[in-house]
Amino acid sequence: MNTDFRGLWLLAGAWIAAYFTMPSWLLWAFTALLALLVGLLLRERHDGAHSTPWFTGPIVFLLGLLAVTFTGVAGSDCGLPSEQAQQRRAVLSFDEPVLPDQEGVLKGRAKIERYWHEGRWVQCEVPVYLSLAYALPEDADSFESIVGLESSDAGSFGWWAQAASEPKVLSKAQANAADHLKRRFTQALDHLPGNAQALLPGMLYGDRSGQDQALSDAMKTSGLSHLTAVSGSNIALLAAIILTMLRLFSIPRVPSALLMIGVVGMFTWFVGPDPSVLRASLMGSIAVLCLLLGCGQASLGILSLSATILLLVDPGLGAEPAFALSVLATLGIIMLSPALTEIFGQFLPSWLAELTSICCAAQFTCLPVIIALNSNFSVYSLPTNLLVAPLLPLITAVGMVCLLLCTPLPSLAHLLLWILGLPAELVGQVARFSASLPGAARPWPSGATGIVLAIMLATMLCILLIAGRETDHLRVRQVSLAMLGAILVFVAALVVPATLLYREPIDDGWDIAMCDVGQGDAVILHVGENQGWLIDAGPEDGNIVQCLRRLEITALPIVFVTHSHADHFGGMKAVENSGINIGQRLVSAGFELDRWAGAQIIEAGASVDSGPVGYQVIGPDTLAAKRAEPNDTSLVIRFTFHTRNGAVDYFSAGDMETEAMGALLRRFPQAPATILKASHHGARNGGTQIIDELSPEVLLVSAGKDNSYGHPHPETLRAANQVGATVFRTDQSGTVLLTFTEQGVHSSALGSPVR
Repeated sequence: MNTDFRGLWLLAGAWIAAYFTMPSWLLWAFTALLALLVGLLLRERHDGAHSTPWFTGPIVFLLGLLAVTFTGVAGSDCGLPSEQAQQRRAVLSFDEPVLPDQEGVLKGRAKIERYWHEGRWVQCEVPVYLSLAYALPEDADSFESIVGLESSDAGSFGWWAQAASEPKVLSKAQANAADHLKRRFTQALDHLPGNAQALLPGMLYGDRSGQDQALSDAMKTSGLSHLTAVSGSNIALLAAIILTMLRLFSIPRVPSALLMIGVVGMFTWFVGPDPSVLRASLMGSIAVLCLLLGCGQASLGILSLSATILLLVDPGLGAEPAFALSVLATLGIIMLSPALTEIFGQFLPSWLAELTSICCAAQFTCLPVIIALNSNFSVYSLPTNLLVAPLLPLITAVGMVCLLLCTPLPSLAHLLLWILGLPAELVGQVARFSASLPGAARPWPSGATGIVLAIMLATMLCILLIAGRETDHLRVRQVSLAMLGAILVFVAALVVPATLLYREPIDDGWDIAMCDVGQGDAVILHVGENQGWLIDAGPEDGNIVQCLRRLEITALPIVFVTHSHADHFGGMKAVENSGINIGQRLVSAGFELDRWAGAQIIEAGASVDSGPVGYQVIGPDTLAAKRAEPNDTSLVIRFTFHTRNGAVDYFSAGDMETEAMGALLRRFPQAPATILKASHHGARNGGTQIIDELSPEVLLVSAGKDNSYGHPHPETLRAANQVGATVFRTDQSGTVLLTFTEQGVHSSALGSPVR
């Protein structure tokens, strides 16, 4: 064996202790086992003086495990007084600045600094994921609000939190020198193309706030989102620049090493305590010290030691996806890229073989975390990364110079910004283009099955690659590489199925289609051959046109847009540009007509009862809509399908929330309806009164897979279960078709779209 893997024992023990909460009896068992192994280590030895006992690895594993465990126990163990869902008054703050989403909601990781309990404030930091549907000043730091809390096991936060009252700002964030520099740099980007303006802050110091949802999704789908998170490559390039400058001035080795560590520390302070930055900075500093002390470049040991130190300092990183991606990507590059370079070098130029091996190695080891986060496999990730990789050193090197010059020499920085602005714009264009290709994000088996499968594949690939390179036995090498080839063929068959090229034809007898447009709404009512009424168009990147073409819709006699939010109206531009013939464009009284050419307001009471489908507009009230929040301006419409088996009613609730819907139902009581489209994607504020009153047989929920809002809410699903409604969800079934038959409503699913 040419590589020393003992450092991985330490990292594995530390990571397991950070991720899992262990019962006391198991800790005592591990402690006893460690004592036994140490006793064996201290016994009189009969082997060679420099040989290593077989149980050295388990000893190191147990040391890492117990060290992190007892560090966590010694730390603060405060928390909320109950594990049940609750609502309480609390003082909170976001971990980093956040921007409103399409619905104006602030979402992000936050922490409860203190909460009110039994007549007093309890000082305790509790990590939460906070949704705040209220305005908050940009410079707000901590604020007080009443929040609803639900337990969660997602990542590094234990609770979902939703503000239920207007936040009261208690303190404001004081901008430091780093904040002023970032702001000045962002202002200097105004003359660059849009993609460059959005991507450069992320590529240089991890600030993704300038990216809109479409660009962010394109970066994820194309496998390039890691470029907008500071990683080891940024640290390495920065260190190389500093080292080159120090050599030019003939600075001795010891001062050079110390200066380099200092610069890396300053860069870490400037960027912020992101897990990948901390890992890369600490690893780089330890590497410099190792070189200074003449210990060589033990990359695997340095990585293991760096990650273990971070887990000792903050065990919460063990459940942090950014930390896992950073460590696993670096681990893959260290362990797998040499073997992959040898394989690719047989038919590729050496520089391309090395670049390809780095991209593949990082993807192999990060696969389980990527699948756990989004359940999709990025088909074009490898070619897109290879395409943009040559641009990254130029962007990082020139970008660092521009950061330093934007204050003292803004004119020079303004000129240099074009040197990195054009390649950054190209990165964005590559991401958008690859995300638009067929099958850009293939679905992976969902849930625990998909994660376990990804872990098994990643583990087998790593073992076979390492065994094929490290072994001295030709037969073992040949068998390992043959098995590796078989697994890669299996993976290709799994993520690029035949359905990418062939699609089963759709029965044209369907009546209602709820299109999978991600986190948004888009429903099509079949009103004739190749004709449909469209209710909302989903978000800009929801691929509504793809759904229309899949259903062979060539004309839309009526298009209803329930309200102005982007997850309902954002896809309308694509529909307008698709060549599909559009007739009436109908909106509610709360819609701003100048946002959509040709739109007409349709008011409560309007009805049509001719043809195969009729409708009656239930709400909103015209006067109320002009001063209501956008959700409460939603068109609420009752559609009636006239079939040979009788009338079938479909009730479309838009995003109208509980109070407004309650007032509407009191004013216009409704008879039961066969089908109900859940209000506001099944959110809690959509209410359950409408489900109780309409008692539908079918409840349609249009929500994005793994959406951060928690849609649909368990209360909505419980209400549907109580009235005996069958629930169909786009986040589980993809596009859903409903067909009215003599036996009732028949359903079928087309699955998630090829995005």
